[in-house]
Amino acid sequence: MVELTSSFELEFDALDQDHQKMVDQVNAIIKKIDAGNTDDCKALVADFVALSKRHFAREEALLVSVHYPDVEKHRKHHLDLNDKFDHMLEFAKMAPENDMACESLKKELVYFIMDDVITADLEFKDFLSQT
Repeated sequence: MVELTSSFELEFDALDQDHQKMVDQVNAIIKKIDAGNTDDCKALVADFVALSKRHFAREEALLVSVHYPDVEKHRKHHLDLNDKFDHMLEFAKMAPENDMACESLKKELVYFIMDDVITADLEFKDFLSQT
């Protein structure tokens, strides 16, 4: 399970709320997988992907509005993460019949949260606090 501590908050409510919703969804998916309830994995992961894409758009719009100098680098990071969505959706589709797909899906989801929220977004935290 994933937990966001206060040290990972950006102190920008809309983005922090998005991150918490994303973490909550990841934890809900992992909990269902661990309980052997994988029938609705495909729909849950599709919801997570949709939320993540909305979050990316909101985040990029904010970074543009505050003139963040590395906005293009961050946008490219989001594009790279978009490639992960295809893997997640494929694993979710296979989850009801494949234990390895379940484990791979859990790893991809946790990695995604760590890569987006914990690693990349903290790069602009100081910049946001100065605006």
